[in-house]
Amino acid sequence: MRIGIDARMIYMSGIGTYLRNLIGGLARLGGDHQYVLFLSKSGRERFGPPGENFRVVSSEAPPYSFAEQTSLACAIESQRLDLIHHPHYAAPLFGRVPMIATIHDLIHQLFPEECPSRLMWRISRAVARRTARRARLVLTVSENSRRDIAAHLGVPAAKVRLTYNALPPEWGRGDPPPPPAGLDAPYFLYVGNHKTHKNLPLLLEAFAGVRERAGRAGRAGGAGGASGVCLVLTGEKGDLADEIDRRCLEGAVVFLGDVPNDSLEGVYAAARALVFPSRYEGFGYPPLEAMGRGTPAIVSDAASLPEVVGEGGIVVPEGEAAPLRDAMLALLEDDSLRADLSRKALRQAERFSWRALAEGTLEAYREAAAQGERA
Repeated sequence: MRIGIDARMIYMSGIGTYLRNLIGGLARLGGDHQYVLFLSKSGRERFGPPGENFRVVSSEAPPYSFAEQTSLACAIESQRLDLIHHPHYAAPLFGRVPMIATIHDLIHQLFPEECPSRLMWRISRAVARRTARRARLVLTVSENSRRDIAAHLGVPAAKVRLTYNALPPEWGRGDPPPPPAGLDAPYFLYVGNHKTHKNLPLLLEAFAGVRERAGRAGRAGGAGGASGVCLVLTGEKGDLADEIDRRCLEGAVVFLGDVPNDSLEGVYAAARALVFPSRYEGFGYPPLEAMGRGTPAIVSDAASLPEVVGEGGIVVPEGEAAPLRDAMLALLEDDSLRADLSRKALRQAERFSWRALAEGTLEAYREAAAQGERA
């Protein structure tokens, strides 16, 4: 088969990680299929084809743009493909090439506040429905997302295939790089963007409770194990500055900005735990990445997160600061609990293999192509 993959988002968070792992996995599987990767100029400069059966075609159409519906669609039609794989719900609305799509989650559809306007929310909902109905098969990355897609996008559940996200084969192998300078104290870690559904003000409230409990323990002559603990977040302080000031956390909360992939493993490995109190995730890569380095994850009981974390962390009620605080304190003060969860985290991470992702996706390619042969 001659298979196209829309890889324009290859260096975005989430979907970009999925694309890199999928394309690398398909290359490692081998076979005689030909792959055509649609990449922007910046993507071409950073990502080289992983094998002789991969070639690159340029597309400067930005995601969510009118050009996505015109120039990208024309580029796809020009390549004489047997199938095109779009890794997102925002696919071209029309085209003659058989298509499958990966819909990771329904955040933009279920949380209108994540869209710039009510109009954009309506457009995203219409585009997602059109993509799901036009695709011969829909792939998704968790059982929770599979149920959401069937329930909200009007497609039969039998049309939606589950292909779990994966870690690259080199993740967790060998010694991690050291964390950035200055991260010497015990720290909890948050990795991800700062969108509303991530619940970061709740995280700051819970962390303030950890610091307060430590202060009381210290004044009472207790161990005070949290007295020097920090909270480390990727990204910039931005809108969280007022919340940090209000809770007197200045100096105890560290922002790393954008962390390169080759440094991220070290940041995970040195953390006491990853804390991820999101209200909704289609999958949630950071908990998996943390577990792959033996770092337990504290997550909310929302959407796919309990499914991904399993026994490799602690699941707490979504939206409640006290259980989140108590879980952080437990992993800070109880070394045996952390060691036990670390072992379980590594076992849980092994369930999400690059081979299963690549083989499941390739099987979906074959099934989608065969639907045309039977028609």
